Amino acid sequence: MITRRHLMASIGASALMLPLARRAMAQQPFVIPTYGGTWAKLWEETLVPEFTSATGIQSQIDVGLGKDFVSKIRAGGGAAPYSVFMGNENIAATLRAEGFFEPLDMSKIPNAANLYDGLINTGNNGLRAIVSPIGLAWRTDMIQTPPKAWTDLWENPEYAGQIGLYQIGNTGAQLFLRLAGRLFGSGDTDIDTAFTKIKELQPFTQASWSGEVAAQLMRGDVAIAPVDWTEILTLQDKGAPVEIIVPEEGVLSYEQSFNIVKTGPDKEAAHAYINFLLDPKIQSILADTFYVSPANREAVISEATSPRLPVQGEAMSKIIRFEWDNYIDVAAEVADRWNREIG
Repeated sequence: MITRRHLMASIGASALMLPLARRAMAQQPFVIPTYGGTWAKLWEETLVPEFTSATGIQSQIDVGLGKDFVSKIRAGGGAAPYSVFMGNENIAATLRAEGFFEPLDMSKIPNAANLYDGLINTGNNGLRAIVSPIGLAWRTDMIQTPPKAWTDLWENPEYAGQIGLYQIGNTGAQLFLRLAGRLFGSGDTDIDTAFTKIKELQPFTQASWSGEVAAQLMRGDVAIAPVDWTEILTLQDKGAPVEIIVPEEGVLSYEQSFNIVKTGPDKEAAHAYINFLLDPKIQSILADTFYVSPANREAVISEATSPRLPVQGEAMSKIIRFEWDNYIDVAAEVADRWNREIG
């Protein structure tokens, strides 16, 4: 069990934190954007107190969604309310293209040396610290033939009319769309082929967020759907008859991107915070709380959680990733087309 004493011994030993602790005493609280619900609870009750204890940096959370953080950074102009941004990588890519971020100073984030491949952006323009794989989940009492691959959604007639997908406003839909282009077309930017193939799955039920997909599965509104491990393992904890697999082609993933905001008031604290989140002990806490896959190779998953997380260690190479910096040029057009052609 990770005790507070062990946690602080691990995190507090870094000499990197000492000047930050001395400097932070006279400053305003460092503002940390995070999500609501269980996320806000963990940050407020555990992570923020531990971060302050380890660094001396007084902090407070600002609860919202990625789109809220984007709006506040844009509205801030030359004085952003955040020094660090947290959001899915496709959302981060939009702000990055608009010039709101600056490269990370990796000398201030030593824990990044132990990140799995693919989690640091080119030119150190952000990194992904929280990885939530998206697999293929189904109701075991409604599906006779369990899926093995993403292509089964098209090839197994048993699934027809029982499929759930994300709505295009969710990162999961954009990931699935690009996956369809890769599976059936010339690549993940083959949007025309992707739309053709997704239309073949109609009729299907759409959801705006993962919790809604989970609710649809719980009610039996859908029998099979792409969804992240967090939701399915939570349903299993409630006794729901659901399973989830790593498809043969690999998994998709929600990856929380952390970036330094160019006009933020405290970039030193922002670097310290990112380094704190990447600490192996913190990564273990995140895995136990949200069933996410640790981004740090040195993180040890608890005996209770580890058997339920197939995407860890060497299996992290099974995550299918896409480049987002160029996709943002067509993102608005894709969303408009989805709404017109799919609804």
